[in-house]
Amino acid sequence: MGSAETERLPNSSFAVLGMLTFGEASGYDLVKLAERSLEFFWAPAKSQIYSELRRLVAAGLATEREVEQADRPDKRLYRITPAGERALRRWLEERPEHEPFKSEFLLKLFFGHQMSRERLLALVEGHRRDSQEALERLREIGAQIDGDPRFRSARLTLEYGIAHFRANVSWCDRALRTLKGGEG
Repeated sequence: MGSAETERLPNSSFAVLGMLTFGEASGYDLVKLAERSLEFFWAPAKSQIYSELRRLVAAGLATEREVEQADRPDKRLYRITPAGERALRRWLEERPEHEPFKSEFLLKLFFGHQMSRERLLALVEGHRRDSQEALERLREIGAQIDGDPRFRSARLTLEYGIAHFRANVSWCDRALRTLKGGEG
């Protein structure tokens, strides 16, 4: 597959290729890996991972093999090919496109003057709670990957997420004080 063809692949294809660099895996394994690692900045549907795997195999960027299991249905295992590694590396080395920041929470907050004070406070409190939960989950993930050199770059994305959610919690605390009539 040439460079022009890989340029037409969506980012989700490259995310799946990237996950395959950790080793041979089933679609189910990749879904679980995405849930434990990528979900804070790339959250694919389960069906999307399976469709990307089919696309990558058809393009020669991944291989699949069927494995018999005694107590369960057979499963398919996927592995990145050398062509897949080259395509992933080309994609990784390209400058990312600017992605506009989108937040349903901020959109609703922007129009908060149309909400009751109670609902507006509940909106910010809910965002604070969600951010605190995400922060705790990221810290748990960090404890699991600490010291593993394979996750050095992943650790940087984890630290970014921790800083992001820590800032969200702090900002929510200030916003709640402001909305309740206190100092910001």
